[in-house]
Amino acid sequence: MKLTTKLSFIAGLAGGYVLGARAGRKRYEQIAATAQKLWESKPVQKQAEKASAVVDKYVPQVVEGGFNLLGKGASSLTKLATGSRKREQQRAQAPTGTAPNPAA
Repeated sequence: MKLTTKLSFIAGLAGGYVLGARAGRKRYEQIAATAQKLWESKPVQKQAEKASAVVDKYVPQVVEGGFNLLGKGASSLTKLATGSRKREQQRAQAPTGTAPNPAA
């Protein structure tokens, strides 16, 4: 890319930023005010209360189930690792023929 093209691009970005910043704050405040009115409306608050009740009811069960599942997974991994270690020890103690076993 040519230097003049890069400079033109950068100047365009800077100009867009300045113009957008001037109009942007006013537009942001309009959007924020509209969003606040929407959030405070009765239908939205009614649905938010329903959602909150569902969360309050089911989240403890989900969390408890998740911890139980993690506990079972950790237990299985521990058994797997312990069993693997025991098999390695048994292999190390098994006779290998005429050469002495270096692990013994």
